[in-house]
Amino acid sequence: MIVSPAVPRLLRVNDLSAPEPPSTRGLEPPARFASASFAGYLPQHPTQGAALERVRAFVAPLGQGAGRRRRLAGLLPRRPEPGAGLYLDGGFGVGKTHLLAAAYREAGTAAKRYLSFQQLVYLIGALGMPQAIAEFGDARLLCIDEFELDDPGNTLMVKTFLQALLARGARVVTTSNTPPEAQGRGRFNAEDFQREIQSLAAAFEVVPVDGPDFRARHAGGAWLSAARVRELEATEESPAPRLSLSWDELLDLLRAHHPSRYAGLLAQVASVYVHGARTIPHQNDALRFVHFVDQLYERALLLRVSGEGDIEDVFHPHYRESAYAKKHHRCVSRLAELLAERTAVGAAVAAD
Repeated sequence: MIVSPAVPRLLRVNDLSAPEPPSTRGLEPPARFASASFAGYLPQHPTQGAALERVRAFVAPLGQGAGRRRRLAGLLPRRPEPGAGLYLDGGFGVGKTHLLAAAYREAGTAAKRYLSFQQLVYLIGALGMPQAIAEFGDARLLCIDEFELDDPGNTLMVKTFLQALLARGARVVTTSNTPPEAQGRGRFNAEDFQREIQSLAAAFEVVPVDGPDFRARHAGGAWLSAARVRELEATEESPAPRLSLSWDELLDLLRAHHPSRYAGLLAQVASVYVHGARTIPHQNDALRFVHFVDQLYERALLLRVSGEGDIEDVFHPHYRESAYAKKHHRCVSRLAELLAERTAVGAAVAAD
């Protein structure tokens, strides 16, 4: 029998507490991928099966036996063996993040970290390079989701950071929608920038992951009607407080906080109801919204949005074809899945 909790308190923007700054604590797969495993990955394309076996083999040396051998070898002074990189390259919704989370979960070491590329950039910026390297220096496995170099400053920063970890023997697994040699195309064409990308790409073995978009089964989604969102907001059950805000309030909220704080904002709620979605006119606001949807998706929260037209119209056509096009297409793909979900995937449901 399902236990029906009372509809919890509906929060407004001013009810939210100021989020804590990002830290290196709790860097593990988000709620949506909390139970990801190699056994649970069901290939739908030959490259997916090959990628599964390659990732499994890549993390196998991190098992307990390998760890004991390394500790015994460590009795004699020696330089650490150089690390290695694995770069999972493929389209949207083909299971790259599932494989990445499974690699983290099944790697036989406690010295591991999992975070998104944007989280990594924010942490390096907040900590400073020497401290960031020190904080991550003991990691034997580093998993980075949505690797994307579309800014020269970030490129140099991440290259320096990863080279330091690889030199310490870390294994790095990343996912991306863009092949490493093509990172940065369409926005920055400076020779120095491309050279930095090429030198970083050389450290990674590229593993293609093809197949149909798993999230495409939700494609063609439109916003809900205003009346429907109001109805759901008044009656829908949730295990934790819910957030209700207008489209303008949402954009103002995102402008008021650094994207690295969005996770802290959403940690306070289980459901989000947004009223009156429309096309975002400015690129900076569009990028903030992309980061916000990423956090909603990773935390597996319930999302209800009213608006007119198709969800892809949330981005101006010009931005959908810009250098950030892949960010926007990923966001639409994730939005479609979020809007189709009936419950908060990451929330516990009481039942007997």
